[in-house]
Amino acid sequence: MVETPDARRVTNTAPRNERVAGMHAERMRAGRLALVVGVLIFLAKFAAYTLTGSTAVFADAMESTINIVAAAMLVLALSIASRPPDESHPYGHGKVEFVSAGIEGAAICFAAILIFVESVRELIAGPELQRLDLGLAILGVSAAANAALGLHLTRVGDKTRSDALVADGKHVMADVWTSVGVIGGLLVVALTGWTWADPLIAMAVAMNVAFEGYHLLHESMGGLMDEADEDLIESTATRLEDARTPEWIDVHGLRSWRSGARRHFDLHMTVPRYFDVEQVHAIHDQVEAILIEQDDHGGDVVVHFDPCDPSECRHCSLTQCAIRSHDFVATEPLTPDSVVRPDSALGSDENGVDFTAMRARAITERTDGNR
Repeated sequence: MVETPDARRVTNTAPRNERVAGMHAERMRAGRLALVVGVLIFLAKFAAYTLTGSTAVFADAMESTINIVAAAMLVLALSIASRPPDESHPYGHGKVEFVSAGIEGAAICFAAILIFVESVRELIAGPELQRLDLGLAILGVSAAANAALGLHLTRVGDKTRSDALVADGKHVMADVWTSVGVIGGLLVVALTGWTWADPLIAMAVAMNVAFEGYHLLHESMGGLMDEADEDLIESTATRLEDARTPEWIDVHGLRSWRSGARRHFDLHMTVPRYFDVEQVHAIHDQVEAILIEQDDHGGDVVVHFDPCDPSECRHCSLTQCAIRSHDFVATEPLTPDSVVRPDSALGSDENGVDFTAMRARAITERTDGNR
């Protein structure tokens, strides 16, 4: 018998709404903190550049300007992403976080080009450095403040499932390592007098910044194009397998993606073909409760129900079935590989024809033919 979900458990959303509001407030505080600290650190680094005349310090300061732009975009993206789904955006507004990360990545790549051009100009003209001791002290304090900020943003982003916060935290941490590299390079210059090393250090910073920008662009494009989340698929398969009942003969065709913090699931489930609408609706409610009821951010679950066929009797553990044509052998476990496959056939018919193998071969042949 299929269990009907407790209506109180499904409809009582007040505590969840309070937790969501709390997480949004925490995200916004982190975003505003990133903006304020970003401005202060840029001013400090620009002062260090003015004092030293170092191209490497200029490169570090240029990267910090991107932190300011990114933080401003972050606050805007978090504000938009928090809006609930509406008629115009039925899946919510979470993907704006990927847009924010993409703009940040493009800005970082542009900064890398400016840094490289300035480095080449300085290398040709010949650098003139001064007051490196004071500049190094300012960079050291700025790097420490940036490290604390980056760790905080990443922690809050992971806790509240904010891609924009995590992206900004990673960018800030990359800025920290840039500062560490610049400090190390300037120490070498101060100890050896090799002033020509300064623009070379800036070039190395430019390449590192460009790589960081490309990485952010790649991740944002993956999110905008609904790239498969392997970790999410694995956890979904585990949760479905743990809650599985005999009526759930098979699960396949799973597609899952994220829109900001919200998660969306689309899957096919094979059930006894004599089940009526009320029974399959109850199963849908069960699956929905399993996948998103404990998720404070919410989401959507769509289950497409497929009727069983005789080839699946050997893997159906339902004890009372009036249409069974084969004895039960074993239940196929739900794994990350099995739940994403497009076919639903689990076994062979009475003549020993393996439908699963046939469909797998057909898919392989079609794939090879399209290459």
